Amino acid sequence: MWKVMVIICTLGNPCTVFEQDPVMYYKTEAECMAVAQKKEALLLGSFMDLGYIIELSEARCDTNSKGA
Repeated sequence: MWKVMVIICTLGNPCTVFEQDPVMYYKTEAECMAVAQKKEALLLGSFMDLGYIIELSEARCDTNSKGA
């Protein structure tokens, strides 16, 4: 099972890891990455609207043992 993670680093601030709340699990990495990329785009838009300068962003999916 896969879960979404988005990492965003803004200028002058520590990097922050975001996870879905509540956490959702996906059966395939491809399905998870499609969701992660959409979430990343939404978060980046929000941060930029608030005036943050983005140094780094990464959409990723991590595995866990749930359902395995």
